[in-house]
Amino acid sequence: MDSPAVCDPDASGIRYDIEADFGLLDTCNYRCEYCFCSPDKLEKKLTVHAEPETWRRVFDRTGLTWLLHITGGEPTIYPRFAELCQLLTSTHYVSFNSNLTHASVVDIAKSVDPSRISFINAGLHAKERERRRGLATFLKHAESLLERNFPLFISVVSTPDVLARVDEIIALTAPIGIAPLPKLLRGLYKGKIYPEAYSAEERSAFLDFTARACESYGPRLHSLRQRPSIDVFEDGKYVDGVPEFHGRMCSAGEKFVRLEPDGKVYRCEQKPSNYLGNILDGSFQPSTRKSRCDSSYCFYFCLKYTDTTAVGSTSFHTELSRGIGDFFRRKVRSVTDAGL
Repeated sequence: MDSPAVCDPDASGIRYDIEADFGLLDTCNYRCEYCFCSPDKLEKKLTVHAEPETWRRVFDRTGLTWLLHITGGEPTIYPRFAELCQLLTSTHYVSFNSNLTHASVVDIAKSVDPSRISFINAGLHAKERERRRGLATFLKHAESLLERNFPLFISVVSTPDVLARVDEIIALTAPIGIAPLPKLLRGLYKGKIYPEAYSAEERSAFLDFTARACESYGPRLHSLRQRPSIDVFEDGKYVDGVPEFHGRMCSAGEKFVRLEPDGKVYRCEQKPSNYLGNILDGSFQPSTRKSRCDSSYCFYFCLKYTDTTAVGSTSFHTELSRGIGDFFRRKVRSVTDAGL
């Protein structure tokens, strides 16, 4: 590769050659009704394909510096997860999604260098959280990370139910001083395709929710050393629908890959034409150039790695200084004025 990918050259120090959307496991302890994974997949017995020491060794032997976005399933239930993060961050960078239910979160707060963490996307999952009476644990674990200056933000998938009770949802995390950021509901949900199915009232509520949430973070946003790959701060720009990426030039395979629990690596979507080898057996080889998108994948990574200026053309920290909240408040007014 010619040069490392750098999100925001004005940010402090996170430089990497390649990013992986690392699906460490399929298993999850939650059953959210909007989850992309089927219940059968989430209920699978957890399989450990490699110990933390092995994962570190196979990433190191590529000669690349990785940004590893660890997801699942619920990654924090993976055996020795805090050790895995500690080992990986000795030479690479990590981000992860989590519902913050597992005690390993506290171990991460105590043992991992926060400067090696790109971001932690803490999913509130309001309805499931309430059903399991898990709010106190969530707040305790989030606070343990925030106290040590980990770059954490809270997100909540914005179903119509969530958007109908924004004040109540914001109040859930008020004890730790930050609000959940609304995350676009995408795909099929209760017979409708989102975000296109949002009503005018729901779109307006989403934008106002975003403005209020962004403002609640204040100086904490500067613990985010770069624009997060799962950039829910920008979701309000896509309440009317997400862009089409097919046919655009894309860096997937070169600057970004999908990594499966068993070490198989794909350009993005898991299909034979996208297969790049297995990192555990040493057969992985990244692409050497961009190619045209012919796949379907996660909206956030498509925004980051396709040739488009829709997101990422302005420094994340520059946008913060301009006031993200103000941007979305103006958009609320434009939606209201247009009568959409």
